[in-house]
Amino acid sequence: MGNCLPGRGVKPAFRPIVPNHTVDPNIPHDSKAHPNHGYSFNLVKTTRYSIITFLPKNLFEQFHRFANIYFIFVVALNWIPQVNAFAKEVAALPVFFVLLVTALKDAFEDFRRYRSDKKVNNHTSRVYSEQEKRYVKKEWSKIHPGDFVHLSCNEIIPADILFVHSSDKQGICHIETSNLDGENNLKQRQIVDGIGQVSGDSNFPHSFTHTVNVEQPNAEIYSFKGYIETENGSVSVNSNNLLLRGCIIRNTDFIEGLVVYAGPETKAMLNNKGPRYKISKLESKINRDVIWCVILLLFLCFFCAIGSGIWLADYNNLTDNTNLVPFIAFGNLDHYSPLYQGFIVFWTYIIIFQSVIPLPLYVSMEMVKLAQVYFIMQDVEMYDPETDRPMECRALNITEDLGQIQYIFSDKTGTLTENRMEFKSCTVGGVNYLHVPCDDDLDSRSDSYSHQSYTASSRTSSIVENLSLEPALQRELSNMCLRSLDSVELTIPPHVRRVQEFFLLMAVCNTVVVSYIHEDLMDESGYIADDVPANKTGPMKLPIKDGLDKPVINKMNMQSGTPTSVKSRSLLSLSVSESGDASESGSVAGSSFLSVGSQRMHYEAESPDELALVKAANTYGCKLTRRSPGKVTVTFPAENDEVELEVLNILHFDATRKRMSVIVRHPMSRNIILYVKGADSSIFSVLHPKYQTDDDCKRELKNSQDHLDGYARKGLRTLCMAKRVLNETEYQAWAVQHKAAESDMNDREELVMQSCIALEKDLELLGATGIEDKLQEGVPSTIANLRQAGIKVWVLTGDKQETAIQIANSCQLFSPGQTILTINASSLEETREALDNALTQLREDQRQLDMMADSNPSNMGSQTSLFSVLSLFSLSGGGGGAGEGLNHALVIDGKTLAFAISPELERRFLKICLHCRSVVCCRATPIQKASVVRLVRNNLKKMTLSIGDGANDVSMIQTADIGVGISGQEGMQAVMASDFAIAKFRFLERLLLVHGHWNHDRLCKFSAVMFYKSLITVFVLFWFQIFSGFSGSLMIDSLYLTMQHVVFTSLPPLANGVFDKDLCAYSLLSDPTLYKPGQRGEMYTHWTYVFVLLDSLYQSLALYFIPHVAYQNHGVGLWEFGTTCDVCMIITILLTLCIETNSWVWIQWVCVVVSFVLFWSFLLVSNAIFFTFDHPSNPYWVFMNTVSTASHSSIVIITVFVALLPRLVVRSLQISVFPNEIGLAKRLEKQREQDLLREDVGDVTATTALNTHANGNGRAINSHLTPLPSNTATPSDSGSVEGGQSEMRVLNTHLYTKNTGNSRRKESRFENRVFSSSSRPGHGKGTTSPDSQASEGGEQGDNHETYVRQRSHVNSSDNAINT
Repeated sequence: MGNCLPGRGVKPAFRPIVPNHTVDPNIPHDSKAHPNHGYSFNLVKTTRYSIITFLPKNLFEQFHRFANIYFIFVVALNWIPQVNAFAKEVAALPVFFVLLVTALKDAFEDFRRYRSDKKVNNHTSRVYSEQEKRYVKKEWSKIHPGDFVHLSCNEIIPADILFVHSSDKQGICHIETSNLDGENNLKQRQIVDGIGQVSGDSNFPHSFTHTVNVEQPNAEIYSFKGYIETENGSVSVNSNNLLLRGCIIRNTDFIEGLVVYAGPETKAMLNNKGPRYKISKLESKINRDVIWCVILLLFLCFFCAIGSGIWLADYNNLTDNTNLVPFIAFGNLDHYSPLYQGFIVFWTYIIIFQSVIPLPLYVSMEMVKLAQVYFIMQDVEMYDPETDRPMECRALNITEDLGQIQYIFSDKTGTLTENRMEFKSCTVGGVNYLHVPCDDDLDSRSDSYSHQSYTASSRTSSIVENLSLEPALQRELSNMCLRSLDSVELTIPPHVRRVQEFFLLMAVCNTVVVSYIHEDLMDESGYIADDVPANKTGPMKLPIKDGLDKPVINKMNMQSGTPTSVKSRSLLSLSVSESGDASESGSVAGSSFLSVGSQRMHYEAESPDELALVKAANTYGCKLTRRSPGKVTVTFPAENDEVELEVLNILHFDATRKRMSVIVRHPMSRNIILYVKGADSSIFSVLHPKYQTDDDCKRELKNSQDHLDGYARKGLRTLCMAKRVLNETEYQAWAVQHKAAESDMNDREELVMQSCIALEKDLELLGATGIEDKLQEGVPSTIANLRQAGIKVWVLTGDKQETAIQIANSCQLFSPGQTILTINASSLEETREALDNALTQLREDQRQLDMMADSNPSNMGSQTSLFSVLSLFSLSGGGGGAGEGLNHALVIDGKTLAFAISPELERRFLKICLHCRSVVCCRATPIQKASVVRLVRNNLKKMTLSIGDGANDVSMIQTADIGVGISGQEGMQAVMASDFAIAKFRFLERLLLVHGHWNHDRLCKFSAVMFYKSLITVFVLFWFQIFSGFSGSLMIDSLYLTMQHVVFTSLPPLANGVFDKDLCAYSLLSDPTLYKPGQRGEMYTHWTYVFVLLDSLYQSLALYFIPHVAYQNHGVGLWEFGTTCDVCMIITILLTLCIETNSWVWIQWVCVVVSFVLFWSFLLVSNAIFFTFDHPSNPYWVFMNTVSTASHSSIVIITVFVALLPRLVVRSLQISVFPNEIGLAKRLEKQREQDLLREDVGDVTATTALNTHANGNGRAINSHLTPLPSNTATPSDSGSVEGGQSEMRVLNTHLYTKNTGNSRRKESRFENRVFSSSSRPGHGKGTTSPDSQASEGGEQGDNHETYVRQRSHVNSSDNAINT
């Protein structure tokens, strides 16, 4: 890293960074004479290999896998003359093939990383050049520590930079860290005190010559220490002065800074981690079965070795005639010992039976999973057009675990809800101001809003303003001005003043950043506008205008010699409504503006709640217009001029206090006022004692509490507002203590929190707000279907209990008639008592269900039993069907949860949860969320999935077996920590019920097939050893054996692993219970390997002994017999794969045909060429002689039929006589397909008949239509005929539409598309549902029959008249 102590391995705590413009430019950066020598430059390299190191490094990494070491060991064994069984050259081919495929995959992935690195490294920034005395454009890869960099608004920071120069007069800038930590909220940074420059130092950065000492590179993104050496001493720097690589400059015209860390030493790169690697549950089972394969291998080898020794011991007088022992070429008689021969043959059989462990199993499974991941991400049903976000897979090796989920732990805000807040109600001084009159209005507006597009709001807007002003509030705020807020103003009623202070608090008690259009005088090449040479042109920037306002440019005050003309560097895009007015919108680091006076400003908030409050205050005329480190500027409804309030301190929110505060000084009265907002529990606990004694205050508090409870019952998020007036002496004393707490290096966080608590007391309650966070579209139906699939859904939220219960009812987490168990306690003993009472109630309810079952068993069936009651006393008994008859839900708050998950009470808590269909944990902290997930995963051994959208959900997401992140309004940190990322909660249903089921089923069958192929080959070879004296000889050429699994039969399993579908998506979504077999682990059990073993054993018996018996009396050679066995084996394997295939696409057909053609062609070509791999064997012309005989074809047909007969019988019985859940669903799916086909054929027949009738001028060929005599046509009749033809044309159009709709419906069903919300709520928009299409088709069919009957009646009447 550079500048280490000589001769020592320990680096100093700090390293010096010397500005490069103070160093002789002739000294290169890599020279030891350069003071910054040894520091990494800004070249980013995430690739693992280079052209030179790829081969040795990749092989070294591959040989870390046990399977590869095993097969290399077998190849090495084959080179020992006494042991070798295969041709040495041929035996290594499969291993080299697998290594080659893996190497190509690694090379492709590394090449993608190389292209990504190249793209990043070729980005450009403006770097100061001492030679040209100005900033010049330079690629990121050529930036070094010690360089000065100039960055404009919206520009990405190329390296870790010390912030020393700003265009802002306050010396600040804001950065967006979404690329680093996933959070979209803006973070403020400050120039170095005493060193940094603001605005117009024309000699900067040439005037900066100080040495900066910084700590060694580390991954702590929130920590940074260092100091700057100056003539007057050292100046400390901290994380508030550091701009991190990958962040984006916001809310500042330009900044300049010194590069202190570059490239791999930046904090972003040190935190850069690749995709997470997890071992799936299925892979663990496969590893278990591989161990059984090893045991089987050792058994076969020992058995054959012992057989070889026994066979050799039967020969006597070996010293007299060694030729009595065939196939033994030892010249030394000592080698004829049975023990020695058994030892040698044991290793020979290790080579022969090596394929009992499937060589391509793991690499093939990786390829299948990669393909599955690709097709999951390409599913358009999980693409969200509103946010333009597709589904994203970040973990590449646990796709099959999606089909086994048993518990889902979900966040509420932003996961089940939109996290787009709307101000709905407020209570001030005990008076309720309800902006939405009734629940019906709220519901209707919610429904209509749920289908609005995001296009009306900004790119990442958190709310869509839909606020109807409350007349009483408008009236009380109409005269709001600075004087009315003065406590000495007596003409303002106290309640009106309280309302005005309430809205002032909403406007200023936050960290919302107000930004305007920012402008930089420097272009991309480092030229100031008028300094651009005549032949130098920069990129053109078009001015942004609308119908009313002209673009406003904040010109910077520069020193003499700096031109005043402005050249646009970067402008934030404006969001303008169709009428020409600026759209009033804010965002969490978005890019939409508000019109304020003649300028456009933009609110950028840390949370949607703050943005909703600020915008509500803005709507009522109390507008936040500007914010700086020490001041906040607002405008009031009764004043046109801006009012500037001095901000003395901001006490930020923390999870312990659950509130935030701001201390401001009134500009007229000079009073110091503390404004506080937070959760009701955190505010009510620190109110003034008068709220416990004074009747009016008690009444006001009770009314406010009632209003808050009403808001919570409507599902609104609540915040309380309070204030306190401080005297000067008290504040100054507190400020000294608070500054000391902030300066403490050891317990800073604890001391700061205690300092805040000391001031936030004796508060005066102003009021509270109710903010609506709407449910996402499709959440109720998704949760209902997931619960129907046997998945238990728990909601872990930090919201109030009432709000959480209301949301649980809205999203169908709680069903009508469900008994809700509410557990609230404040101590460990109270929690124990509450849990015991809940268990007692569950036991009593279970006994009542059992009594009802005994009295009326036909209704209760087997849902309840005495075992269910007994299972309430044991933890293991409740994991299965116990308690299924109970219909209970559990609600527990955060304080109680902390005691419930303690080691003393966790078993009680789990017993209750096991017998509740839904669980809601309220006021839960991030640590508690993760603890609950860990408790279920570790104690119940269940597959868990956590889903969330914010940074507070990261611990929960990482703790679960599968983590799903929602790319919502709270940044991307949850997505970055997740295994899968989706845009909406409703996509989780398709991800689990469709893709999870498909992938789990495919990989289970794929694994079984891979074991089957290996075992059947080994057993066929084993039977031959019995008739060859256990000599280790083979009847199949080693070249065919080595290519059998990696070439001849490799493609069909891969194709099935990617494309096979046991059921279509429509069936899986229509009946969520089809998810349960995978959930129960029935697709790959402990007996799967046993069944595969027995089936392979039977088929190997047929494949060997039928040709053996058939050729017994024929004079065929060993290779002819082996060729017949090999052909039978390849055909049997391919046909077995065909039997196990559920659905066919053209790729699967191609793979099967190509595999057989490749095998057949290879045999023809290899037998037509004279070559010898394994002397003295030679396959020359053997295959041609073998297949030319009729006996060969007969033997192959009979052998294959006998080998496949049991599997065919079993599969037929499973489908027809003993179908399981999947089999029944297949039968229904087939019936639907046949019904659609018959309906389509009937429509085509009717259309053809009507067309023929119309072409014959009304002469019907259908038996329903009576023909008209040709000599009775009258003008009216001809008109009728023409009218009939016209009607038929219209009807034909309807029928064509119907046929088209039917065909589209058929394609939609069997291409696995999900239908619209009218048939399945929450899935897509504007798509015709199957039911609606069927009813439409039925209506058209009825119209057709009515029309035919009418025409038949008219024709019959005409015939009667004419007669």
